Amino acid sequence: MNKFFSTSLFVLAIVATMLSAGCKSKGSIVSAREHYKKKEYFLSSEDYKAVYSKTKVKEEKLEAVFKTAECYRLMNDIKSAESWYAKTVKADPKNAEAQLRYALSLKNNASADVTKYSSAIIEFNKYKKLGDASCYDEAAIDREIKGCEYALKWKNEKSRYVVENIRGINTKWEDFAPQQYKKDQLFFTSDREKGVSGTQYGWTGNGHTDVYVSTFKVNKKNPNDVSYGLPNLLDKDKVNTKFNDGVVCFDSKFTTMYVTQCNSVDGKGNRCRLYVSKLNGTEWSKPEPLPFSTDSFSCGHPSLSKDGQILYFASDMPGSTPKLTCADNPDGTVLSKDLWMVTYTKRSNTWGDPINLGPAINTPGDEMYPYIHEDGMLYFSSTGHPSLGGSDIYYTKGEASDWSSPVNMKSPINSSGDDFAMQMFKDKEGNHSGYFSSNRDGGKGSDDVYRFYMNPLIFNLSGVARNAKTRELLPNTLITITSSNDTGKIILRTDATGSYRLKIKAKTDYELFAAKEDYYDSKLMFQTTKPYDQSTDLFQDFDLVPFNFDSLIVLQGIYYDLDKADLRPLSRLILDTLVQTLNKYPRVRVELGSHTDCRADSLYNVGLSQRRADSAVAYILSQGIDSLRIFAKGYGENRLAVTKCKCEGPDERSQGQKCTEEEHQLNRRTTVQFLDNNYVKKPKVVPVDPKKPVLPQGRQRGGTTAPAPRR
Repeated sequence: MNKFFSTSLFVLAIVATMLSAGCKSKGSIVSAREHYKKKEYFLSSEDYKAVYSKTKVKEEKLEAVFKTAECYRLMNDIKSAESWYAKTVKADPKNAEAQLRYALSLKNNASADVTKYSSAIIEFNKYKKLGDASCYDEAAIDREIKGCEYALKWKNEKSRYVVENIRGINTKWEDFAPQQYKKDQLFFTSDREKGVSGTQYGWTGNGHTDVYVSTFKVNKKNPNDVSYGLPNLLDKDKVNTKFNDGVVCFDSKFTTMYVTQCNSVDGKGNRCRLYVSKLNGTEWSKPEPLPFSTDSFSCGHPSLSKDGQILYFASDMPGSTPKLTCADNPDGTVLSKDLWMVTYTKRSNTWGDPINLGPAINTPGDEMYPYIHEDGMLYFSSTGHPSLGGSDIYYTKGEASDWSSPVNMKSPINSSGDDFAMQMFKDKEGNHSGYFSSNRDGGKGSDDVYRFYMNPLIFNLSGVARNAKTRELLPNTLITITSSNDTGKIILRTDATGSYRLKIKAKTDYELFAAKEDYYDSKLMFQTTKPYDQSTDLFQDFDLVPFNFDSLIVLQGIYYDLDKADLRPLSRLILDTLVQTLNKYPRVRVELGSHTDCRADSLYNVGLSQRRADSAVAYILSQGIDSLRIFAKGYGENRLAVTKCKCEGPDERSQGQKCTEEEHQLNRRTTVQFLDNNYVKKPKVVPVDPKKPVLPQGRQRGGTTAPAPRR
């Protein structure tokens, strides 16, 4: 990622001079040093390799092997850098910076070989033992080791993310910083050949970067199937210049574009600035520099909030975090690339003063490529937080200089290489998709554009219903499911094997119970999909206890006044519970038996008790219960609850006086007795109107039945 706004971000090398001059002959130590000083690392590496192969001077050989490794690192060829750092530490074990860079390169190349994370930890600890903190202090080394440990820990974790290399637009050159424009175009930056300048960029040996556009098409049947057209240069004289151009963003209306341009005004500086361009018809206007972005420092990687009021960007402007001291920053004066924000004021039509996003985000490493989502989540790349290698993509939420601790997006979004320039989209279900850039193993070139999306969360709930006593599976059991996100209920039945299965929603709580005729309802059970970020199968079985019909219906408190059959208000409430039971168990049949106390003639009491039973039954029938399910029986004084109150015999009056009025009251009651569970509702018979003709249900036509006409 060592393009003009990446690892050595914003520092633009002077265009390589291909002609040698004076005594600085090609392949000499002098030529190698000159090219390195000018940041022409491609040319410098060629010279240093020549020196390494032919010099007999030990100091020159050690310089050549180390500087060759450094050139490859700065050109972002980490594989080549690793082999040259390995040669360096073997030839010069006391070279602390080479030892550190070797450990870092092992970490950065671990995508193809995970064991390199373990090797990197060993090499980081070797750097610690050298006792040289001039490059990385102990805290920085511990951070790198932690990143390796994270990678080993996370390597087997499942992820919903699917990452695809967009091979239709990627090349063997650097292709990066994708930004979707409207619904069918993708802008990105590339240093592929046949760009605007047509000249070599001495830093990388490739061309200068330009902005390209590809039109894409989404398969309507499968939104994850996207085809990308051949990329074209955006233009050749405005946004794209003969110098390095690229990394763009747009406002929500797609009529304003912010773009990074480096040294494109007069060709004399070595800084990058932010520019704004307006869409005029179908063409973009000549970009104008933003006032806070000057030639005194570099700014790039714009990202605009949805309302267009806040612009996020990366910069090494004063106030940025100092880099760690190392060979490229020996005096500690070089500033790292921090993330900044600036607010637009409509009233004055001006941008305010930039604000540093603060230490929660910014580190002595480089924080770059911010992307602000409309929900307030900020995505960015960093080399200063614990990473899987190189730069990783993180997210955080906050405002101004107050942000939450950044969270690593893990694999497969991040890899052991450089991962950066995220653009994130989110749908209503919380699924993510978008683009980012990476130089990970397996791509087409140095940096490639990748597309990603999430496999949908799929949750299946299944189980069986069983007889709690015999463990017999219960077909046709009713399962009722209530979710926390819906007002309705899901109702289904178990199949012939006593099983059920259905799909349920993510981030939802569920209550479930099972019911079946001749069984008590199951316990209320609970399931939730809220904790899961991966598709999961959930299981819930139900145990149903068979009815004990003898104790199924117990009602107490249906009492009557002396010599009356009218229902008291409280008795109606008690009978309402019986109605609920009968509705719940639709095959149950019961008898309502009513009783009297022992006073009055026994024959009279039989009639009185029957009227009481009829009164209770009439109330039940008024609540919609079929008369075939409930029977009234008057028992008179034959089944006393308090037996000492017998009033018959020669001394009836004195015997009756043995009971109090409260005890007589206990005898004036209605009881409920279970009869059976055999009620079957008869089909409703619709009477035929003799005045209307009977229409045929269908006609036979060639072996098929024609539908009956509408009535």
